[in-house]
Amino acid sequence: MRIDLYIFREWVKIFTLAAGAILGLLLLSEIYNELPGFLDRKAPLDQVITFFLLLIPGYLPSLLPICFLLSLLFSLASLHRNGEIVAIRSAGISLFRLSRAYWIAAGLLAAVLLWLNGSLAPSSIENSRLIKEQVKEKDLASRSDHIRGTTQDLAVAIPGSDEIWFVEVYRRSSNEAFGVSVSLPQGDGKRIRYEAARAVYDTEKEHWILEDGLIMNLSEDSGIPESLVQFDQMELINSEMSPILLVGFSQRPKDLSLNQLAGLLSEMGNVPKSKPYRARYYSILSSPFQFFVVVLITLPCALGSGRSRASGGFFRAVWIYLGFFAVTAVFSFAGQREILPSLLAAWSPFVIATAAGIWMYRQNA
Repeated sequence: MRIDLYIFREWVKIFTLAAGAILGLLLLSEIYNELPGFLDRKAPLDQVITFFLLLIPGYLPSLLPICFLLSLLFSLASLHRNGEIVAIRSAGISLFRLSRAYWIAAGLLAAVLLWLNGSLAPSSIENSRLIKEQVKEKDLASRSDHIRGTTQDLAVAIPGSDEIWFVEVYRRSSNEAFGVSVSLPQGDGKRIRYEAARAVYDTEKEHWILEDGLIMNLSEDSGIPESLVQFDQMELINSEMSPILLVGFSQRPKDLSLNQLAGLLSEMGNVPKSKPYRARYYSILSSPFQFFVVVLITLPCALGSGRSRASGGFFRAVWIYLGFFAVTAVFSFAGQREILPSLLAAWSPFVIATAAGIWMYRQNA
């Protein structure tokens, strides 16, 4: 147990230094790019600080695996250089027993990555964008009387209900849509269209309230309105659209949480538009296993027999991990283009890497 604590403690020191250094560089780059815009718009200091803090969870999913690989290699190299690996193996301790602390670390990081990708990172990205939009909208409101927003020209269709929405401008900060056109099926090939100057989502009643618009019943053949009814305000209770769906379709799959992706996929079904969202969903579920792949790759490379082989193992492990990353990218592309099923595309790289890692692991066991 003392050996595990010692090895784990040495690894944590290097991992913390690596993660802190890389994260600091990334934040400095963002501060350099984004701070002038906040200063120009005279944003409050607390909003600026919160914005940059919210960027951190968005960096971690891609940062943690690299830091784990580097910290593992440096930790093993340090043990090897001090002769501690030789002493431990000479005492009859197996490779698995020696690496148990690293497997525990991989399990902890896998749980953290699943939480980050599935919930915290998308939420932080969304909140950081919301702060940026609020600052921008406040600045625009002080300069102009025109309605402006930061999300524009949305066109969203819900395949299950055959519902189509067009929105000229959408404000995520207040769930307001401007220049709205909603088309709903009425049966027998007919459709009804609602056009409104403004729509607001009522979170308590869970439906939209349309203001200052028209109701048009469209003919089956020509699509020409058969009747026009004007209204000042009405509740759109027969719509399945929600702000999550409306905004979700306007965002990249990587910016959505696991729950948002699951909700979108349940609404979309197997339509072509769902391919990148489905690929991202399975990617979130499979990505935590890359930490175990890192351990399988690193240990055989770093714990070779002899110091020269150990030093060369550092670069060998990096190249193998880069190869694994390239294979993952190829399979991800195949999943998005539906060359392979999304589930198979997400898990195949890990199966291949695990098989190769186990073979390498047994050679040094």
